[in-house]
Amino acid sequence: MLAGHMQRILETAATESLERIRRDQAGAPQRLKPLLAYIEENLFDPSLDVNQLKRNCGVRDNSVPIQFHSAVGRPPHGYIEDRRMETACRLLGESNLKIWQIAELLGYSSIQVFSRAFSRWSGQRPTAYRKKARQRTETEAAPVLEESLTARTEKLRRALAGELAVEEANDLITQLRQMYPEPDSPNGGIAHGLPSRSAAVSHVESGASLAGAEDEADVWETKTQLEILLHGDDLDEEQQDEVWTILQRHSWREQSSLLRDLRVTSPALFHLLRMRSRLVGRDDPRRGVQVADLALKSLDIIDTTALDREELAILKAQGWAWLGSARTLAGDLRGAEQAFATADRFLDLGGDDPSIRADVALFKAPLVRSQGHFDQAMELIDEAERLYAEAGADMQTSLLVARATVRYEEGEAEQSIEFLEKALETVDEGTDGYLRLSLYHNLVTCYAETGRYSQALELLPTARKLSAEHGRGYNRVRLRWLEGLILRGRGQFDQAEAALLEAREAFARYETPLIACLVSLDLAALFLRQGRWKELARLSGSLVPMFSALEAHREVLVSLKMFQKAVEENTLSSVVIEQARRTIQQSQKGLQRA
Repeated sequence: MLAGHMQRILETAATESLERIRRDQAGAPQRLKPLLAYIEENLFDPSLDVNQLKRNCGVRDNSVPIQFHSAVGRPPHGYIEDRRMETACRLLGESNLKIWQIAELLGYSSIQVFSRAFSRWSGQRPTAYRKKARQRTETEAAPVLEESLTARTEKLRRALAGELAVEEANDLITQLRQMYPEPDSPNGGIAHGLPSRSAAVSHVESGASLAGAEDEADVWETKTQLEILLHGDDLDEEQQDEVWTILQRHSWREQSSLLRDLRVTSPALFHLLRMRSRLVGRDDPRRGVQVADLALKSLDIIDTTALDREELAILKAQGWAWLGSARTLAGDLRGAEQAFATADRFLDLGGDDPSIRADVALFKAPLVRSQGHFDQAMELIDEAERLYAEAGADMQTSLLVARATVRYEEGEAEQSIEFLEKALETVDEGTDGYLRLSLYHNLVTCYAETGRYSQALELLPTARKLSAEHGRGYNRVRLRWLEGLILRGRGQFDQAEAALLEAREAFARYETPLIACLVSLDLAALFLRQGRWKELARLSGSLVPMFSALEAHREVLVSLKMFQKAVEENTLSSVVIEQARRTIQQSQKGLQRA
């Protein structure tokens, strides 16, 4: 979920683009009005494309794109890109957001995809456009969307140094007393990103140079904001979002540097970062590892008088276990083993908290499962179940989903279904949203793979709803892929082809070529059933060159070349397709991990 102020920045930047859509809607033919209304409502949805637009507006006529072009001057895809890029121009020129933040706000899967689209649309890279826009801004004194704290902190520094006129200084002090009370005041402390008066004096007297370079001022502001937010024992949801947004403005190395100079008295930042590592890692495993590593670094800045040795050891055991989990998801199995070994050493120093030991055991299970040790993975889940019961924690849903994943990757889809159906009986409104999404997604997957298409189709709407609420664009694309497989199994070939083509295109945008290749093989199976050899030839001709350029795994290339040869000789069979699929699945597993 976007932080509140990030959402406001986007809304402000998009004002003109959304107003343009409303004007076009008012003058458009009646049958096009729902499409324009849907674009206005979902302009920055990562999964918005022509197929989704037509599907959600109930449009089946292929002439609609032509009529759309005639009415507003651009086809739907170009129109959506125009409105997004107009907003991008404002964000680049009038905000201090990073390029990757702008890409995410506008609904692009990565900074690379956004940069290519912006360069194609404007003729220049985003960084070059921003530089020119800021040069114009300096001469025109245009207002910025995201107010910087630099001006306010500079004024505060001047007041503390006695450089303001008496009347101006008194006005500033009055404002500070009203807006930023001292920590022991009835209002409870500090707000809105400025330090208390005593904290500001402390920073100035300790030699923080606000009169130096702009970068130094930004660093000082960031550290001040973080120390203010982290001064208590806990962070509420809004504070968590604000801390995370502040950190996201900086690179990983800058974040590490910032943490070295902070001083905190509680592990609130650690808990925030370890939880975010899991969320981030679902879309970007490499980034998930970085955030987990940052969580561990945050333990080094806690005031040692606030925690005893045993408490700190428990936290470090948690941190190393989360890092091990993140490395497993990223495919760094050796690094994951080392992290879990370190977690075990800290567990021995931190007492016998059964819930922490259960977490570590449950986190280890995916590692040994990825190494092919399925029985050992089940033993770890058994151990976690025993320890959770000892701690009085109800983790049945997570444990059942974990068991189902082991059995699925062992090739036992029927047993996986048994565990998932039991897990479905344990779900209630208090169950974690992403866990419910994983459960429904995995059950739909297993139903589809075992030919239970009616049951899969019955669960699909719930899975879509959970994906919209708790997932990301990537989750929705995977569900569209599953929908294509289900429709193919039910003999609805035209709808299946549309779904699979849409999913393959989306996976390519997410820069996941192995997954896109799996979808291509599903299309190949569909074309084979229909005897469409020309389409098979085009499909196979595109796969091998792409993977050769990407230097894919040798086994994948060999398998794809066998597939290509079988197509050329008209000897392709479902066996060949399945062999290619199994080879690729060694790198990319089918089930989501809870």
